[in-house]
Amino acid sequence: MIQGIFFDPSGIFYNHEQPPHRYALRLLKDQGFTTDISAEDEARLLSIKERASDGIISANAYWDEFFKVRGVEDPAKRAEFVDRALEQVNRVYGLPGAHETMKTLKKRGFILGIITSTMYPIEWKMAWLKVAGVAEYIDVVASSAELGSRKPHPSIYWTALNKAHLTAHQTAYVANGTKELAGARRVGMVTVAVLHDPDAKADYYAKTLPELLNVPIFQR
Repeated sequence: MIQGIFFDPSGIFYNHEQPPHRYALRLLKDQGFTTDISAEDEARLLSIKERASDGIISANAYWDEFFKVRGVEDPAKRAEFVDRALEQVNRVYGLPGAHETMKTLKKRGFILGIITSTMYPIEWKMAWLKVAGVAEYIDVVASSAELGSRKPHPSIYWTALNKAHLTAHQTAYVANGTKELAGARRVGMVTVAVLHDPDAKADYYAKTLPELLNVPIFQR
Protein backbone atom coordinates (compact mmCIF):
# COMPACT_ATOMS: atom_id res chain seq x y z
CA MET A 1 0.00 0.00 0.00
CA ILE A 2 1.30 3.45 -0.93
CA GLN A 3 1.83 5.62 2.15
CA GLY A 4 3.98 8.44 0.78
CA ILE A 5 3.91 10.52 -2.38
CA PHE A 6 6.89 12.54 -3.58
CA PHE A 7 6.75 15.19 -6.27
CA ASP A 8 9.09 17.06 -8.56
CA PRO A 9 7.69 20.53 -7.81
CA SER A 10 8.75 22.52 -10.89
CA GLY A 11 6.25 22.23 -13.71
CA ILE A 12 3.91 20.34 -11.40
CA PHE A 13 3.00 22.90 -8.73
CA TYR A 14 4.45 26.08 -10.22
CA ASN A 15 6.20 27.57 -13.22
CA HIS A 16 8.44 30.59 -13.57
CA GLU A 17 6.75 33.58 -15.18
CA GLN A 18 9.55 33.44 -17.76
CA PRO A 19 12.28 30.79 -17.87
CA PRO A 20 15.26 32.45 -16.11
CA HIS A 21 17.76 31.53 -18.82
CA ARG A 22 15.52 32.94 -21.54
CA TYR A 23 15.13 36.11 -19.50
CA ALA A 24 18.91 36.37 -19.00
CA LEU A 25 19.60 35.97 -22.72
CA ARG A 26 17.06 38.67 -23.57
CA LEU A 27 18.65 40.95 -20.97
CA LEU A 28 22.04 40.47 -22.61
CA LYS A 29 20.66 41.08 -26.09
CA ASP A 30 18.79 44.21 -25.04
CA GLN A 31 21.99 45.70 -23.61
CA GLY A 32 24.18 44.86 -26.60
CA PHE A 33 25.98 41.75 -25.36
CA THR A 34 26.39 38.50 -27.24
CA THR A 35 24.12 35.57 -26.55
CA ASP A 36 26.03 33.01 -28.61
CA ILE A 37 28.92 31.10 -27.06
CA SER A 38 31.04 28.17 -28.19
CA ALA A 39 30.11 24.55 -27.61
CA GLU A 40 33.10 24.34 -25.27
CA ASP A 41 31.80 27.21 -23.16
CA GLU A 42 28.31 25.70 -23.17
CA ALA A 43 29.73 22.45 -21.81
CA ARG A 44 31.73 24.31 -19.17
CA LEU A 45 28.64 26.26 -18.06
CA LEU A 46 26.67 23.04 -17.80
CA SER A 47 29.38 21.63 -15.56
CA ILE A 48 29.27 24.76 -13.39
CA LYS A 49 25.48 24.53 -13.19
CA GLU A 50 25.74 20.91 -12.08
CA ARG A 51 28.24 21.90 -9.39
CA ALA A 52 25.81 24.57 -8.21
CA SER A 53 22.97 22.05 -8.11
CA ASP A 54 25.22 19.79 -6.05
CA GLY A 55 25.77 22.61 -3.56
CA ILE A 56 29.49 22.90 -4.35
CA ILE A 57 29.21 26.50 -5.52
CA SER A 58 26.45 29.08 -5.17
CA ALA A 59 23.75 30.00 -7.66
CA ASN A 60 25.30 33.48 -7.73
CA ALA A 61 28.62 31.99 -8.88
CA TYR A 62 26.88 30.14 -11.70
CA TRP A 63 25.04 33.22 -12.91
CA ASP A 64 28.18 35.35 -12.64
CA GLU A 65 29.94 32.94 -15.00
CA PHE A 66 26.87 32.81 -17.26
CA PHE A 67 27.20 36.53 -17.91
CA LYS A 68 31.01 36.68 -17.88
CA VAL A 69 31.37 34.10 -20.64
CA ARG A 70 29.04 36.24 -22.77
CA GLY A 71 31.27 39.29 -22.56
CA VAL A 72 30.07 41.12 -19.44
CA GLU A 73 33.54 41.96 -18.11
CA ASP A 74 32.62 44.73 -15.66
CA PRO A 75 32.07 43.11 -12.21
CA ALA A 76 29.52 45.75 -11.20
CA LYS A 77 27.52 45.18 -14.39
CA ARG A 78 27.66 41.41 -13.88
CA ALA A 79 26.46 41.82 -10.30
CA GLU A 80 23.52 43.88 -11.58
CA PHE A 81 22.67 41.22 -14.15
CA VAL A 82 22.97 38.43 -11.56
CA ASP A 83 20.59 40.27 -9.23
CA ARG A 84 18.09 40.73 -12.04
CA ALA A 85 18.32 37.07 -13.05
CA LEU A 86 17.72 35.95 -9.46
CA GLU A 87 14.76 38.30 -9.17
CA GLN A 88 13.33 36.59 -12.24
CA VAL A 89 13.99 33.16 -10.69
CA ASN A 90 11.71 34.15 -7.81
CA ARG A 91 8.83 35.22 -10.04
CA VAL A 92 6.60 32.14 -10.13
CA TYR A 93 2.92 31.33 -10.46
CA GLY A 94 0.96 28.34 -9.21
CA LEU A 95 -0.50 25.76 -11.57
CA PRO A 96 -4.20 24.91 -11.63
CA GLY A 97 -5.44 22.33 -9.15
CA ALA A 98 -2.29 22.21 -7.03
CA HIS A 99 -3.81 23.33 -3.73
CA GLU A 100 -6.97 21.25 -3.85
CA THR A 101 -5.13 18.14 -5.05
CA MET A 102 -2.57 18.28 -2.24
CA LYS A 103 -5.23 19.13 0.33
CA THR A 104 -7.22 16.06 -0.67
CA LEU A 105 -4.18 13.77 -0.70
CA LYS A 106 -3.26 14.99 2.77
CA LYS A 107 -6.83 14.30 3.97
CA ARG A 108 -6.48 10.79 2.59
CA GLY A 109 -3.57 10.28 4.97
CA PHE A 110 -0.55 10.34 2.69
CA ILE A 111 2.89 11.61 3.67
CA LEU A 112 3.75 14.23 1.05
CA GLY A 113 7.16 15.46 -0.04
CA ILE A 114 9.29 16.91 -2.79
CA ILE A 115 12.50 15.69 -4.41
CA THR A 116 14.18 18.52 -6.25
CA SER A 117 17.36 19.11 -8.23
CA THR A 118 18.10 22.79 -7.69
CA MET A 119 20.90 25.27 -7.16
CA TYR A 120 18.63 27.50 -5.07
CA PRO A 121 18.00 27.49 -1.28
CA ILE A 122 15.21 25.39 0.16
CA GLU A 123 13.73 28.60 1.57
CA TRP A 124 13.22 29.87 -1.96
CA LYS A 125 11.69 26.58 -3.04
CA MET A 126 9.27 26.64 -0.11
CA ALA A 127 8.32 30.23 -0.95
CA TRP A 128 7.45 29.13 -4.49
CA LEU A 129 5.40 26.26 -3.09
CA LYS A 130 3.59 28.76 -0.88
CA VAL A 131 2.69 30.78 -3.98
CA ALA A 132 1.29 27.54 -5.45
CA GLY A 133 -0.73 26.97 -2.27
CA VAL A 134 0.89 23.66 -1.34
CA ALA A 135 3.73 24.47 1.09
CA GLU A 136 1.62 23.67 4.15
CA TYR A 137 1.13 20.08 2.96
CA ILE A 138 4.83 19.24 2.45
CA ASP A 139 6.23 16.90 5.10
CA VAL A 140 9.61 15.98 3.57
CA VAL A 141 12.08 17.84 1.36
CA ALA A 142 15.09 16.33 -0.41
CA SER A 143 17.14 18.98 -2.23
CA SER A 144 20.21 18.35 -4.36
CA ALA A 145 21.85 21.59 -3.24
CA GLU A 146 21.88 20.26 0.32
CA LEU A 147 22.60 16.62 -0.45
CA GLY A 148 25.22 17.00 -3.18
CA SER A 149 23.36 14.62 -5.47
CA ARG A 150 20.99 15.29 -8.37
CA LYS A 151 18.23 13.25 -9.96
CA PRO A 152 18.30 10.68 -11.42
CA HIS A 153 21.06 9.52 -9.01
CA PRO A 154 19.50 7.04 -6.57
CA SER A 155 20.89 8.70 -3.43
CA ILE A 156 18.53 11.68 -3.58
CA TYR A 157 15.50 9.37 -3.76
CA TRP A 158 16.85 7.21 -0.91
CA THR A 159 17.37 10.31 1.23
CA ALA A 160 13.72 11.28 0.78
CA LEU A 161 12.60 7.76 1.66
CA ASN A 162 14.75 7.69 4.78
CA LYS A 163 13.43 11.06 5.93
CA ALA A 164 9.89 9.75 5.55
CA HIS A 165 10.75 6.41 7.24
CA LEU A 166 9.29 4.57 4.26
CA THR A 167 10.51 1.93 1.83
CA ALA A 168 10.57 2.46 -1.92
CA HIS A 169 7.61 0.11 -2.39
CA GLN A 170 5.54 2.19 0.02
CA THR A 171 6.00 5.34 -2.03
CA ALA A 172 5.15 6.90 -5.37
CA TYR A 173 7.02 9.51 -7.32
CA VAL A 174 5.07 12.05 -9.37
CA ALA A 175 6.91 14.01 -12.06
CA ASN A 176 6.89 15.11 -15.69
CA GLY A 177 10.53 14.44 -16.67
CA THR A 178 11.60 11.23 -18.37
CA LYS A 179 14.98 10.84 -16.64
CA GLU A 180 13.80 11.54 -13.11
CA LEU A 181 10.87 9.14 -13.45
CA ALA A 182 13.33 6.50 -14.64
CA GLY A 183 15.54 7.23 -11.62
CA ALA A 184 12.65 6.72 -9.22
CA ARG A 185 11.69 3.49 -10.95
CA ARG A 186 15.22 2.16 -10.57
CA VAL A 187 15.09 2.52 -6.78
CA GLY A 188 11.75 0.71 -6.68
CA MET A 189 9.27 3.57 -6.32
CA VAL A 190 5.93 3.45 -8.13
CA THR A 191 5.96 6.16 -10.80
CA VAL A 192 3.19 8.51 -11.91
CA ALA A 193 3.64 10.86 -14.87
CA VAL A 194 1.61 14.08 -14.91
CA LEU A 195 1.88 17.02 -17.35
CA HIS A 196 4.69 14.90 -18.71
CA ASP A 197 7.29 14.70 -21.49
CA PRO A 198 6.01 12.82 -24.56
CA ASP A 199 8.45 9.96 -24.01
CA ALA A 200 7.94 9.66 -20.25
CA LYS A 201 7.37 6.10 -19.02
CA ALA A 202 5.53 5.46 -15.77
CA ASP A 203 3.30 2.99 -14.00
CA TYR A 204 0.39 5.43 -14.06
CA TYR A 205 -0.44 8.59 -15.99
CA ALA A 206 -2.54 11.68 -15.29
CA LYS A 207 -3.19 14.58 -17.66
CA THR A 208 -3.77 17.12 -14.88
CA LEU A 209 -3.07 17.44 -11.17
CA PRO A 210 -6.71 16.85 -10.16
CA GLU A 211 -6.64 13.60 -12.18
CA LEU A 212 -4.05 12.30 -9.71
CA LEU A 213 -6.89 11.84 -7.27
CA ASN A 214 -8.33 9.16 -9.57
CA VAL A 215 -5.10 7.14 -9.79
CA PRO A 216 -5.94 3.81 -8.08
CA ILE A 217 -2.93 3.83 -5.71
CA PHE A 218 -3.92 7.28 -4.42
CA GLN A 219 -7.39 6.26 -3.32
CA ARG A 220 -8.01 5.09 0.23
